[in-house]
Amino acid sequence: MWDQLRNQLKSFLILEAGPLTGPVPNFIFRSFIPLLLSTLILLTIAISISFQIPLDTESEHWFTICWWKHLTGWDCPGCGLTRSVICFFRGDFSGSWEYHPFGIPISILGISGFIIRLNLGKQVWRKILENRFTEVFAYLGVISIFVWYFFKHFY
Repeated sequence: MWDQLRNQLKSFLILEAGPLTGPVPNFIFRSFIPLLLSTLILLTIAISISFQIPLDTESEHWFTICWWKHLTGWDCPGCGLTRSVICFFRGDFSGSWEYHPFGIPISILGISGFIIRLNLGKQVWRKILENRFTEVFAYLGVISIFVWYFFKHFY
């Protein structure tokens, strides 16, 4: 029974991935190096930009376009996300958490999404975005931001 399942799994993997051409290290090398290079380039650009943006919200150069804050005077559920992402790329993880706790996962998702889109192409990216799991994950993320906002302001 186990041999039959193993053979079915093996044939499924061969049909899905296709047969490997060349030695395995060559295949890993060809797929890993562009991924590593694009990650390093993206992180270098993001870190460089993060050090150019000021975090002083009291300065004359800082402004807000948040309609929620203009109408209610309260911080919006996303208030501090940009500063949190900037702190994340600067390496100040505690500052990132203090500005907004969802800045760290949003930064990681942004980096991974950019790398996936850059390295795997448009069709794979479109399949990921059209996936039901991605939709549920996005809804849960938005709901959790609003739950965090509720507890922050009312408890």
